[in-house]
Amino acid sequence: MKEIFSSHPLASQPRFVTQIEELMPTLPRQEAKVAQFILLNAGELGFETGASIAMKAGTSEVTVSRLLSRLGYRGMPGLKREMQADQSAGQLGFARSTTLDDDPLKDMLDAEVRALITVFEQFSGDRAARLVETVAEARSVFVTGFQSVRGAAEDFSRRLAIARDDVRFLAAHDSMLTEWVGAAQTDTDGKPDCLIVVDVVPYAREAPVLCQMCRDAGRDLVVVSDESCHWAQNHTDLIVHAPSRSGLLLESTGALVAALNVLVHAVAERDPKGMRERLQRWQSMTRKVNLF
Repeated sequence: MKEIFSSHPLASQPRFVTQIEELMPTLPRQEAKVAQFILLNAGELGFETGASIAMKAGTSEVTVSRLLSRLGYRGMPGLKREMQADQSAGQLGFARSTTLDDDPLKDMLDAEVRALITVFEQFSGDRAARLVETVAEARSVFVTGFQSVRGAAEDFSRRLAIARDDVRFLAAHDSMLTEWVGAAQTDTDGKPDCLIVVDVVPYAREAPVLCQMCRDAGRDLVVVSDESCHWAQNHTDLIVHAPSRSGLLLESTGALVAALNVLVHAVAERDPKGMRERLQRWQSMTRKVNLF
């Protein structure tokens, strides 16, 4: 099964994607950043250059060239020639017919749909199963988010609390981390607490600090971020990348919210009978206070 999350809705993977997935665990850190960018933007590489990839991945052109050489390509022209051959064979590309075919919004729509496909693809495979198990089985789950996505993170924490017990939103500034004053706890089965970090560009200064504090205390860590996030892999491999660049004026949060919604669903799906009972209890309580 795939171990590295990718962003391309493909029936069969092109060769360079397979190569990168196989090499990823052994790549130097800077080349790994380039490799991750390529995996998350495989469908749009035809519009990129070595310089643009270096800029977006936060590396140098030399690093991009070094990775491409490692993969057996003579720079971006060599990779693009292979991509063109794959496209001719029907292996790459994204097609969708809508009433927006002649509208400037069509490209944005296609990008948003690709981003959603990317998210759903990431919830299959061994790593995804481990991520969901980590969240579902944790003794307590802390959720944190910053600035423009804090609202989405808070909403997610409330939704996740419907699917499992002991979920709390962690606001580093509001509560001054009093939730973590005590020692990190584990349950009787040895399952530790878990922190879920939701963050996007421009990344909050607190995010990597909290991630390191989380790991130092022995807590598990899950990060849900955008396609440009490279710092998360320094702290955990349980990462969901939700592409945010669709051509809109501001980065889109559609895929990010979808990733959080799918995670709630995946946690709830582990125990359908228990979930039905939880929903019944929750609905009974809300009826008593006329919430709806």
